[in-house]
Amino acid sequence: MVKTALYERDAGWELPDPFLGENGVRIQKKEEWEERRNYYKKLLEEHFYGKMPPEPPQIKWESHVRKTIEDGKGIYEKVRLQTGPNGEIGFFIHVFRPDCMDKSVPVIMPSGDKVDENFIRLAIGQKFSIISLEIDEAAPDDKEGYKNGSCARAYPEYSWRAIAMWAWLESRVMDWLEEQDFADSKKMVVTGHSRMGKAALCCGIYDERAAVVAPVGSGCGGMASLRLNGNRLGEGIGRAERIGVMLSEKNFSYWLLDEMRSYGTEDGLTPYRENKIPFDANILGSCIAPRGLILAEGLDDTWINPFGTQVSWLAASEVYAFLGKPEKCAIHYREGGHAYTLEDWSVVLDFCNVVLNGKKKMGNYKIRGKEDVACGYSWKRPCAED
Repeated sequence: MVKTALYERDAGWELPDPFLGENGVRIQKKEEWEERRNYYKKLLEEHFYGKMPPEPPQIKWESHVRKTIEDGKGIYEKVRLQTGPNGEIGFFIHVFRPDCMDKSVPVIMPSGDKVDENFIRLAIGQKFSIISLEIDEAAPDDKEGYKNGSCARAYPEYSWRAIAMWAWLESRVMDWLEEQDFADSKKMVVTGHSRMGKAALCCGIYDERAAVVAPVGSGCGGMASLRLNGNRLGEGIGRAERIGVMLSEKNFSYWLLDEMRSYGTEDGLTPYRENKIPFDANILGSCIAPRGLILAEGLDDTWINPFGTQVSWLAASEVYAFLGKPEKCAIHYREGGHAYTLEDWSVVLDFCNVVLNGKKKMGNYKIRGKEDVACGYSWKRPCAED
């Protein structure tokens, strides 16, 4: 297989221009975006996430637990899924859904079997479903353990690392949801916090069934810029995690492909070669367009680089504006640190209600406006043809 060239730009520390091709020519029409997006998907697969297997031939399931919750207003079900080339990949999912005949929006939270009761109550009250999944069996969050998980054993010929494995498992949950009467397969959502926010973003890039992608506190390897770091809204360098630190052998080297480590330093104190990476977090976010993308972040989250996330969101919103869908790219900041809070969850549900159900916006999440000034990049979106 011929790999996509990982060419090095000489453009200082600005975020890369998503409209600029490797031949130096910028796209000018909406119709050209899909080809550009496919180029970036391939680039990310070969140099960032690793290559994921295709959809397996089948998925089987068995219900293990089923009971009513929320005073009879909801249903909880624990289901075991079996998939893979020969059905060797097994994992449990946890379903919390309204007990009604109406189809609901499944919000997939790849955060294990523990879901905050307040999240469940709010979601069921608004006719949403929550699906969480367990990763420990299929793709353990462990430097050595993930190699022995059923995902790695079933597909040894693929280069995927842990984040891609978790994203792939989310897609298998969507396979299952497409066959369930309670789920509206046109309104599936992927979300998650921190490392699972990175996985949700990866899933949304490669699985277009994700109508809304909502990474929360995803940080480095997610929606925080790999180039630009800063505490809160830019004052000081902050304590934000950098690619060299994240992928060091003592931390999380198994999350992404090894070659990304060479662009950073293990101490993370000074910039190294991050500006040589031909993509950044704004490219990851742009690959979701024109589907819904909302980021929820804590201003005091010292791990996730709030400033770098802000500039990445601004740059990604250029693509949404170019495609005529500026309202589908949003961000929300709150006070507080590294967590998926009820405030974050409420904002995500509100955005989903607007984008998927056509309801009136109730929350205070932000859509880019004319008064917003570009930061971290000097390029502008091409004039889109109507």
